[in-house]
Amino acid sequence: MENLIARPWLAAVLSLILLACMSAYGQLTPLGDSYTNTATPTTNYGAKTLLDVDGATQITYIQFSLASIPASASISQATLKLYVNTVTSAGSFNVDYVNGVWTEGAIDASDAPALGSTIASGVVITAADKNQYILINVTSAVQAWLNGSEPNNGIALVANGSFNATFDSKENTATSHPAELDIAFAGGDGTITGVTTAGGSGLTGGGTSGNLNLALTNACAANQVLQWNGSSWVCAAVGTGTVTGVTAGTDLTGGGTSGNVTLNLNTSATNALYAQLTANNTFSGIQTINNTTFITGANSSGVLQVTNTLTSGSAPAVSGATDSTNASGLKGIASAATGTSNGVFGTSSSTGGNGVKGSSPNVGVYGQSSGASNTGAGRSEAGVWGDTGGASGAGYAGVLGTADANSAGLFVNNGPYPTVVAINSGPSDTTGVAGVEGRSSNVGVYGQASGGSKQGAGAGNAALWGDTGGAAGQYTALLATADDNTAAYIYNNSRLQVALYVANYEESDPDTAVFATSGSFGPGDNGQCVIDASGDLACNGSKSAVVPVDGGSRNVALYAIEGPENWFEDAGSAQLSNGATVVNLEQVFGQTVDTEREYHVFLTPNGDCKGLYVSQKSPTSFEVRELGGGMSSIAFDYRVMAKRKGYESIRLADKTSQFGKEAIRGRKMQRPVRPSAAPISEPRSNSAVATK
Repeated sequence: MENLIARPWLAAVLSLILLACMSAYGQLTPLGDSYTNTATPTTNYGAKTLLDVDGATQITYIQFSLASIPASASISQATLKLYVNTVTSAGSFNVDYVNGVWTEGAIDASDAPALGSTIASGVVITAADKNQYILINVTSAVQAWLNGSEPNNGIALVANGSFNATFDSKENTATSHPAELDIAFAGGDGTITGVTTAGGSGLTGGGTSGNLNLALTNACAANQVLQWNGSSWVCAAVGTGTVTGVTAGTDLTGGGTSGNVTLNLNTSATNALYAQLTANNTFSGIQTINNTTFITGANSSGVLQVTNTLTSGSAPAVSGATDSTNASGLKGIASAATGTSNGVFGTSSSTGGNGVKGSSPNVGVYGQSSGASNTGAGRSEAGVWGDTGGASGAGYAGVLGTADANSAGLFVNNGPYPTVVAINSGPSDTTGVAGVEGRSSNVGVYGQASGGSKQGAGAGNAALWGDTGGAAGQYTALLATADDNTAAYIYNNSRLQVALYVANYEESDPDTAVFATSGSFGPGDNGQCVIDASGDLACNGSKSAVVPVDGGSRNVALYAIEGPENWFEDAGSAQLSNGATVVNLEQVFGQTVDTEREYHVFLTPNGDCKGLYVSQKSPTSFEVRELGGGMSSIAFDYRVMAKRKGYESIRLADKTSQFGKEAIRGRKMQRPVRPSAAPISEPRSNSAVATK
């Protein structure tokens, strides 16, 4: 194809001659162009359609023949015109002289000629230059080539830094954007004094006077055409027209060089391009089926699997519609009489989605198991109606919701009626049967009144969660009343977890009650204890430890000593040495009290001496000496009292807000009738508490 590729060069030569006559302007296309790559130093790229310029490895070489320009011609401007094909890394490059002979079909990185001085430096290319021409002034180089001061070995495009781009070569017939050398001539009257045809130009004719004709050479023999051999146009044979062989191309097999040959589709390459009747196919476009389609098979994941890969919106994976008054938009039938088959089974991984959704002015979803009991007949308007008439105790459920790590059932009611009503109409002697039974690894039963406070969110799993966000002081999240029974039992078997945990997250008042008890005995007939948000326990009765005595036959109360301030105490023993010693406060005890302020030390000698006194105190120790300058080494006991750290300024704290009448009234509900002496079924210790 070289003869077709080089014809634009032929036209360029003619343009140079004609345009020189008309406007003193000419265009030249390359005599040769190629590039070298140090990564493959022995590879020639002269036939490539692109010229690569890469700061790391690649240099482009371009050469123009100036044989058609007289040496005496005056050049006013010469411009190098390059078409940018790609810009991988924007930057700049230089245009340098080439100091050595090279040819397009032979040059490679291993024998590339040396580079000379720079003609044009810092030619900037950006991404916006892609698919456009750039112009570079090379007037000085063309003038030097014509006057002989520089040999015409062409130019080199050399990248600066990490610049990486490609330009169209003269072999790129797809775009026909080879490099150009645009020359503007100066002076003269535009008169042509002669037209000659050079050897190897493929032209005949010309002359120095009169009307001149140019034509393609007629020296080629029959079955020959003009062909560019890299440096000139020559006559070359193109064959006699006889087919000597057929070679299978892309996606074909077969062929040969004699006899009858056969070509076939290469099915291993083409089967992936078209649907196959007996193979697995993947369709990525929108498919339309205009009639009944039967899909049969046996697959553990389902015979028909439909996936909607949308990540937002409300479009369903499967949509069924019908115009019939008796038909179903979507119907599922499971014919197996055993196993766990489902007529319709729906799942959803979306936190706001639905496994199965039904909408209707009558019954949104109706499910029937083992016949209909019709117990709910007459309640014809229902979002979901589950109905079963199965054998008693056989495990049937009118409505069954399972959800693993989600909500098995969610009921919302905007009316003045209970959201869920659970009735067990079994015989009155059916003990242990619950109207509502909740089991869950998270929350077994969740009850919400007047909005949700969500204060307990993140508190972990719960068998029962009562939640309310109603007006302050008017609602109770969890209420248990039992008259002559026990209102609540709370058990657990954990070594690490508490049986009852109570928290109040009020943050402005440290006296806010977290846990309170109230009874009918005590001061003012209202015995109370309160644990507040600071962790302080306050009772208007006494605080005592019950200790067994008399071999365990009796239990007596020992009462705590209490004072108006928060004191911690420690005790120990030490001994003088020559009348003095330093006692260090126990380290852990010292972290619980404020010894930077005052603390008290009480001394008791264990023998006869002049007496003991504390000579000085520090936050970590105190010094003990014998009175009167005594020098004994007597042993002694000591007791240390220090104020609890963080409670240094508290004295006789006012707890009226916790124990006043208003606090008691707000804390207590209507009191049930106090039972006379009904025994509690749960076993208790049979111990007595001695009184003072």
